[in-house]
Amino acid sequence: MFAKAENITMQLSGVHDAATQKAAAQTLRNIPGVRTVSVDRHSAVARVTFVPEKTTVPVMTEALRNAGFPVV
Repeated sequence: MFAKAENITMQLSGVHDAATQKAAAQTLRNIPGVRTVSVDRHSAVARVTFVPEKTTVPVMTEALRNAGFPVV
């Protein structure tokens, strides 16, 4: 049986072109428990589907901050 997933939207700083868009998305994809990621470079918004039993919003926020994309 699949664990229930949740969705979150995060406003990011530091996303301004295709390279930073890809880097921010990959940062999130590397976190166990993250199922899907979409980062819009124009709005700097990340939409993430994740399994709360495997990761948390603070874990994702910290990973993004460490990669240079702090959540605002």
